[in-house]
Amino acid sequence: MEKRVVFYSQGQRIFGNLHLPYEGAPCILMSHGLEGSKDGSKWRFLSPRFYDEGFASLRFNYRGCGGVERSEGESEDTTLTGRIKDYKAALDYLETAKVDLKRLGVIGSSFGGMVALAAEDKRVKAIIIMATPSRFPLPRSKGLFFAPKVKGDFYQDLQAYDLCQSIKRASCPILIIQGEHDELVPIESTYELYENANEPKRLEILEGAEHRLNNPKHLERIATLSLEWFKRYL
Repeated sequence: MEKRVVFYSQGQRIFGNLHLPYEGAPCILMSHGLEGSKDGSKWRFLSPRFYDEGFASLRFNYRGCGGVERSEGESEDTTLTGRIKDYKAALDYLETAKVDLKRLGVIGSSFGGMVALAAEDKRVKAIIIMATPSRFPLPRSKGLFFAPKVKGDFYQDLQAYDLCQSIKRASCPILIIQGEHDELVPIESTYELYENANEPKRLEILEGAEHRLNNPKHLERIATLSLEWFKRYL
């Protein structure tokens, strides 16, 4: 069963989709990237795969993100602190849903992975991050530079966070997935996060994959890795 849901973050409406195979199912929260949405190809691919294996999932749009179901707020006002508030609001919502609160996992992509790490929320029992940098702004890589449309306080806000310290403090199992040819996140950044993570941890480099990780072959591999991880640790 898929249900459209609405919850609030700092008084603004957040739109999401809850996939619930049965009451009391373990649940996966999906955290999209900086300029992504809940309806990105990764999330629409993974949600039914998780559902078929008995996992509930909640995909939602951070404030200012989305198309038809755009969450309230302006994307230009995005900060890591603001996204963490939205992320925690999503976890709060799950406390009212009919899922197993003792078996909550998170899968985050790019900036969404940064949110999952920086939030340091103990309700989360297993984490998967994909194409996630250890710091932001991203350095130049292969002649490219990622410059999102955000206000100046976005960068100032980031200075309050150290993701290597956040992942070092995390006590839950962490799987890190990275594309071999990620044009935005240097592989050195991925290894830095992995080296600071505690056991149990795993690093998977997807051969030939780029930053968006939306190739069907790579999505199949991500689904397999994710289900293995969540079945083991949730």
